[in-house]
Amino acid sequence: MRNLPETGVGMVCLPGLEAFIEAAHDLIDVIEIEPQPLWFKSAAAGVPYAVNADVLAQLCADPHPKLVHGVGFPVGGSVPPEPDQVALFVDVVKALGASWASEHLSFSRVDGADGVFNTGFLLPPVQSAQTVALAAANIRALSAQLPVPFAFETGVNYLRPMHGEMSDGAFFGAIAEEADCAILLDLHNLWCNEKNGRQGVLAALDEMPLERVCEVHLAGGDHLDGYYLDAHSGLVPPELMQLAHTVLPRLPNLKALIFEIVPAYMPARAIAQRELRAQLLDLRQLWDERTRRLQVAGGAPRAKARNITAADSALPSPTEWERALAGRVLESDADAPFAQVFDADNGVAVLRQLVAAVRSGTIVDSMTLSYRLIVLSLGEPAFLALLRAFWKTRPPEPFATEEALNFAEFLRTQALAIPHLDEVLAFELASHQVRMYAQHKTVRFTCSPLPLLMALRQARMPDFADQGDFALTIEP
Repeated sequence: MRNLPETGVGMVCLPGLEAFIEAAHDLIDVIEIEPQPLWFKSAAAGVPYAVNADVLAQLCADPHPKLVHGVGFPVGGSVPPEPDQVALFVDVVKALGASWASEHLSFSRVDGADGVFNTGFLLPPVQSAQTVALAAANIRALSAQLPVPFAFETGVNYLRPMHGEMSDGAFFGAIAEEADCAILLDLHNLWCNEKNGRQGVLAALDEMPLERVCEVHLAGGDHLDGYYLDAHSGLVPPELMQLAHTVLPRLPNLKALIFEIVPAYMPARAIAQRELRAQLLDLRQLWDERTRRLQVAGGAPRAKARNITAADSALPSPTEWERALAGRVLESDADAPFAQVFDADNGVAVLRQLVAAVRSGTIVDSMTLSYRLIVLSLGEPAFLALLRAFWKTRPPEPFATEEALNFAEFLRTQALAIPHLDEVLAFELASHQVRMYAQHKTVRFTCSPLPLLMALRQARMPDFADQGDFALTIEP
């Protein structure tokens, strides 16, 4: 960790934040990029996944130093990532010249009775010695392919601790030492865990090898059904900032402090750009203060994973846990072994709502015109009922276009009495394909397409006045 470059204060670089990052270049030392939204399934022979070359080139041209933070194949699960996705991840890390790369200590793919499926959300693994060994092996395999060091992110967990599980801090610490890797300490995640009844932040840190922490994440959150969520929905709460002032001087090899926010929340929460600038100034003060107060906390030697718990044998295996938790969250596979242990845990209902929010948001964002036509014709409750029925037929897809394609196919089986819905669906799917493959597509309409599409862009019902045979060609 000592040999990594000190990059300083930065923020996540998501679509919608580019203009602010450029305007606040004097406050931002480094940007962190999530690469998976840049790529898509490819139709090219022998190339199952491809990257949006134009967006990648724009990011490469940005003068800030860069970090790469994966969101597509977390390292805490028993199903290995697809080799082609790992190869693309490595390519992006190299192209951006990242100082290090990171991923989540979670799982998002499960080997179920009908084969491997996606969960649609990052889910927490069982905190056992078996998972320590599994995650460490995953990290070593990924690290062997990366040209830079690797760090795993300390995860948020809305579930109640199960009897026999390792504590949060012991679990993170054991994996870091077993894998001999760095740690991305997400203080907001640990704070969520504490506020939701899990191990306290400072107690968790006492069980972790803090000399392995190379990066810290801070963010704001939200509330849902009595839980505090890692929503990245606002500014860092004052209480968490105060905690960070206590924690950062204990991290001797800290190289980056990153602020995370989802840009869609800025207009929704009336967060002005001046408030983001003020947030970055506060982080710079935190960063500078930490160097003046640097300390290395001592403590009792940390136990190795194999000595941590004798109750590990009573816990489900990682595979059993993944099937049971995913089955309850997605409301499928009701007979999975150990699934009943989650029935009394309200955190499962929270995860279920988060998966639903992600899936519905993906559909609305990627098929906005179709969504509006359905809602204008049938109403919002009918659209939500269609979504729920669709979810029972298919597990989530990690790529928005694939999820949209599956939903479009589902809608075509419903015989909805909505004029021109099939044509609007075809237009939106074709638009995705044009953006991805840079090849033009032609869509047929039985009414004049531009008045139809412009009305839906303005969120109003088209009049469907003129009929005929029309063709609309979409260019890259």
